[in-house]
Formats: sequence, structure tokens, C-alpha cells
Amino acid sequence: MDLNITTRHFEGLTDPLRSDIETRIAKLEKFFDRIVEAKVTLSEEKNRQIAEVSIHLPGGIRLLAKEEAGDMWASVEKAIKKIEVQVKKVKDRKKDRKRTTLRKSL
Repeated sequence: MDLNITTRHFEGLTDPLRSDIETRIAKLEKFFDRIVEAKVTLSEEKNRQIAEVSIHLPGGIRLLAKEEAGDMWASVEKAIKKIEVQVKKVKDRKKDRKRTTLRKSL
């Protein structure tokens, strides 16, 4: 999985924040192991800290979560939790499709 972390108008990307993002994104692979690419964009507008997470899955599936908070750590955490829910839904849908085709063939 490729991981890109980009900042826009935000200069507070420290090593602990970068490593936290990397570990949280890596944990997503336990739910769906074929993640192609992950993009994290951190930006700051006035007093808002915005984290945008985009995940690319096989088959052209793209998941996107955007969160804003007063603190960048909080916005990153919320955005990754949103993506986690979306990844779980995609995995469940794929499982359900396999189960229904097996039932129909019996």
C-alpha cells in the first residue's frame, strides 16, 4: 500500500503525528488487506484543522472522509474512524455477495 501525506497551509506535521497517521492507516489493512493507495491531506483554514483521508481499493472503489476540528490530532482520528467504517461496509458487501452466489448455486 502506498501512503501519501500532504499538507496545505499547515506546517505542524511533526514526526509523532506522521507516525500516528502511518500506524492508523496500516491498521486498516486488517479489515481489507488489498488497499492500493491511501492519501492523507492535512490543511489549516483560519482556526479549523482539516484532515481528509482518501483510500483506493481494487475495482475502482474510492473512499473519502473529511473531518475538521480545533486540533489536527482530533481531526485525523475522526477522519480515520470514518474511513474504517466505510472499509468495513465494503468488506461486508463483498462477503454478502459471495454468500448469496453460493446459496444460489446450491
